[in-house]
Amino acid sequence: MQKKILVVVAHPDDESFGLGGTLAKYAKEGVEIHVLCATRGENGQKGSKLGQKREQELLTASKTLGVARVEFMDFVDGTLSNNMYHEMAAKVEAKIKSFAPQVVLTFDRLGISGHIDHIVVSLATTFVCQKYKRKLKLFYLCELKKFTDLIPGYFIYFPPGHLDTDIDVTIDISQVWQIKKQAMYVHKTQIGDVRRLLLVKRLFPKREYFIEVFKKDKQKLRSDFFGA
Repeated sequence: MQKKILVVVAHPDDESFGLGGTLAKYAKEGVEIHVLCATRGENGQKGSKLGQKREQELLTASKTLGVARVEFMDFVDGTLSNNMYHEMAAKVEAKIKSFAPQVVLTFDRLGISGHIDHIVVSLATTFVCQKYKRKLKLFYLCELKKFTDLIPGYFIYFPPGHLDTDIDVTIDISQVWQIKKQAMYVHKTQIGDVRRLLLVKRLFPKREYFIEVFKKDKQKLRSDFFGA
């Protein structure tokens, strides 16, 4: 059976900055990966030239990573809130029904960076996946506390990262690190963030971290989503 991963994110660049190494690794292994993006990163102005640029950046970066398909939910950047939960959830559920992934990846419940758009995407995706938890696995992308401790103020509050003991799956991305970097640099409209992230990342092992949401008990640390 074809292995499939659905990635649900808020903005163009989330796919590369957050989990680009994971996507590149699994794409190389033949896993079919789709990205469902809530907005075009248009900074609150629907149809803006910035949104058009960032849409193209996402499409190009996803091709670099080996993503098979990218779709947009057509929400406006920076406007996501709780009155959109069910509309977003309906779009996520429709995608899960049509694509039938075994694995879904999204942000942790604090949106990693505290960005409200990230948090809304996490809540809506979790709401839907709970209905299908016997058929699929949901994993939250997260960062370790020792990494987030080095990130300066972002928005109003950057939530603390997770402890090593919180992590269920660690993906070694050392073999695809250059692909991740290439995809990150595609996002020229966000080049400042690219450089800041890579400056801090050089101090850490080339890994990406995930928490399994519906696990029954704490399992041994794993390096794959598709295992038991």
